[in-house]
Amino acid sequence: DEERLDAEIIAPIRRSQIFEEIGRDKCDGTVVLQMAEEMSLKSSEIILSVLLKSDNPKEFNDWGALLLSKQVRLLQNTFSGLVLGSGDTEDACNTSSILTQFNRVNQAVSILQLEKPSDWLMFAYKADGGDDTSLAADEIKKVMRLRVDFSEEAIATVCSQISAN
Repeated sequence: DEERLDAEIIAPIRRSQIFEEIGRDKCDGTVVLQMAEEMSLKSSEIILSVLLKSDNPKEFNDWGALLLSKQVRLLQNTFSGLVLGSGDTEDACNTSSILTQFNRVNQAVSILQLEKPSDWLMFAYKADGGDDTSLAADEIKKVMRLRVDFSEEAIATVCSQISAN
């Protein structure tokens, strides 16, 4: 339900003092971009820490993965909208750096939305690719284990193929 998501996730962010000040054009566009990047990074870190924690892990089915995807998009749109709404400089109108902060979360969401674990092998993402924007092989395995309908055997098969590449 769109209204509930907005009320529980986005409305508190929009009511924050920082959002109100930016809304009154009290910040330079470049500063707004930097703040939005930092808020995106922190939001992404929080989401990943919840997904990857080993004690009391969350469980997902198709619908739960779809809901998480929608929640992540709402956050991305909110932070991007903040920048686009303040844009007094050309740099401030580029929201790609905000979306980049969510790369690892987007990968986790993609994994949770798979029909079966082996579908992940069709994606171009590389585990342990040497940068901070891709999930590592052990993180991929942890995320796959969150799906209630993925067998441990199927996950192990995919993860061994990922590690071999």
